[in-house]
Amino acid sequence: MKQLVFLFVILSCAFPVCAKSPLSLEDLNQIRKVKTVAFSPDGRLTAITLNLPDDSYDGIDLVSLRELYVVSKRGRISPVISGGRQLGHVKWNKDSDALYFLAKMQDDKTVSLYSIAIGDDEPVKIYAGETDIKGFDINQDNDVALVWGYPSEDKQQKQLSNAGFNANVFGESAKNASLWRVGLLNQNKNAQLLYNQSHVLSAKWVPQTEQILLHHSPSPFADDVVMESAISVLKPNGQIQITNLHRGKVGGISVSPNGSHYAFIGAEDQSDPSEGRLWLSQISSPNPVNILPNFEGHVTAINWFNPTTIGFIGAQNLSTFIANKDIEDLKKSYRVRVKHEGKISALSVDSKGYNIAYLADSPEHPDELFIKTKHSNKRMTNSNIWLKDRALPKQTEVYYTARDGTIIDGILVAPLDDSGPKSSAIIFVHGGPEAHFSLGWNNSYSYPVAYAASKGFYSFLPNYRGSTGKGVAFTKLGQSDYAGAEFDDLLDARNFLIEEYDVDPLRVGITGTSYGGYAAAWAATKQHDYFAASVSGMGVSNQISKFGTTDIPTEMLKLHALVAPWEDWTWYLERSPIYHTKNATTPLLLLHGSEDTRVSPSQSKELYRYFKSNANAPVRLVLYPNEAHGLALAPAKLDYSMRLMRWMEHFIVQQNKSKPNKQLPHYNLPEAELSSE
Repeated sequence: MKQLVFLFVILSCAFPVCAKSPLSLEDLNQIRKVKTVAFSPDGRLTAITLNLPDDSYDGIDLVSLRELYVVSKRGRISPVISGGRQLGHVKWNKDSDALYFLAKMQDDKTVSLYSIAIGDDEPVKIYAGETDIKGFDINQDNDVALVWGYPSEDKQQKQLSNAGFNANVFGESAKNASLWRVGLLNQNKNAQLLYNQSHVLSAKWVPQTEQILLHHSPSPFADDVVMESAISVLKPNGQIQITNLHRGKVGGISVSPNGSHYAFIGAEDQSDPSEGRLWLSQISSPNPVNILPNFEGHVTAINWFNPTTIGFIGAQNLSTFIANKDIEDLKKSYRVRVKHEGKISALSVDSKGYNIAYLADSPEHPDELFIKTKHSNKRMTNSNIWLKDRALPKQTEVYYTARDGTIIDGILVAPLDDSGPKSSAIIFVHGGPEAHFSLGWNNSYSYPVAYAASKGFYSFLPNYRGSTGKGVAFTKLGQSDYAGAEFDDLLDARNFLIEEYDVDPLRVGITGTSYGGYAAAWAATKQHDYFAASVSGMGVSNQISKFGTTDIPTEMLKLHALVAPWEDWTWYLERSPIYHTKNATTPLLLLHGSEDTRVSPSQSKELYRYFKSNANAPVRLVLYPNEAHGLALAPAKLDYSMRLMRWMEHFIVQQNKSKPNKQLPHYNLPEAELSSE
């Protein structure tokens, strides 16, 4: 295999020091991130996948395309699959000389299972089904695979669909994903159906046995996946042997190398809004144990170091770390193995538990590969060399006290030039609300903080109550109080910026997506006296109709509202932005994917209609075709960020009273292609 060689053109400067340019909005779609990491069992190589940059104007969708590389501990980077493929779910074989992965190669009709020997140029297709394979696992002997995905459409239904009889029975038409067993040494590689009694989310072989650890839910519908998933041990014939009694959300699952235990990330209880506790269970027991019961943080990923030591990524406040926990002495505290000034997002460990490969970002770069050995901790990849020529703003960890005494942390991103008089500010609100900001790469299409800094804005990213990263009690503070103290925290953040950073009270904007979009809509209505501009992305506007249109009504009810609409219609209505549109004065921009099932686009349509009929401020609604809850395509993402920042500059900096032109100035296109309107 040829070593990958990066070639760079060094341009000379006319002056002793080259001025760095700001990170542009177009730059955001060019960002490359290391997406997955897998350490080889022998610790010699690390397999990573890397996304392709996506040109916003070429009309080619590269949203799901990745490349596959291996990286040695000395830093040699070698390509395995280049050019971009729909690719993922990478695993090593037991001898560390070949990789298994899912991909849709050039002539494939479906996502299929492949392998490639290290040093070979062409992968070998191992198994292809009639539909896409969603996931797989290989047993210790590398001779049997588990694969899961959706069954093919039966012939009669296919004939009916082709004839136009394709009615979708709402809430009943979706099929469960099934689990199959595939013999890899069999020339025909026929698949044997093992399990289809519920919806298969993932499956893992239990080492040293023929048992299977299954993560499943009653149906593929989002509410069941989020709220009702379970972990079961299957016998070799696919029958359930035992089911874990844990109740609440379930995240990542990892089986110990000797097959005696498994660990998983789960909610503390059925009322915990987020999976963030570290649970341990014997394979033979239905009763798991929370092994970090007093952890004032959030567990985001897990991986075994050895049969008696489970490793995890912990998020506390604004930082993250990698630690491990001895399962034979649960009274002992965990041991921190890696501290990183940024956000750690994934980890993988070699078979002896000596070396750790992990993905992490920083304020200066997005996710890259790092390798921690006994003697060093090194960054191994630099996927965006060009970022060295961009002026990136400083991020500062700050704290303020809310009106009721609660301490709130956040990230302050300063303007690139703050030498002027009083400044403008934008408060960026995360969604969830069971999520949090960490010190790291906080630039995206909906949070273009570096670009905002180049335009003279302070950006503030608060972890308001209800956020993760501070333990379960803090995450539950927003329950049964939609838009109450949680959004008052945002007003207190505004006051903090005014008092501590001399921000102009008349030049503060707010934006966010999903629950953050709800906050932005609330700020434009109930709290309209405090904000000069608001941009709400995929946000909630009517809590009553949101319950009736979202795909997660059970989560909404049991983990957030705690009271049903029919039990208190008035409360639901009063916590809805549409209820507070009368005489609202904050200019409001609404941005929404037309295929959103989490927060229906009807939410933005409702608020647009109420705002236009009842408020005293400009309003605009932009819908993105074929986009869901969170934008995926490069043109839509660029359009979103351009509209967001233009809205803020137009109303906050320029202090305009009427809304800007509906047409964006796409400077990269010839003027003749632009509307003259």
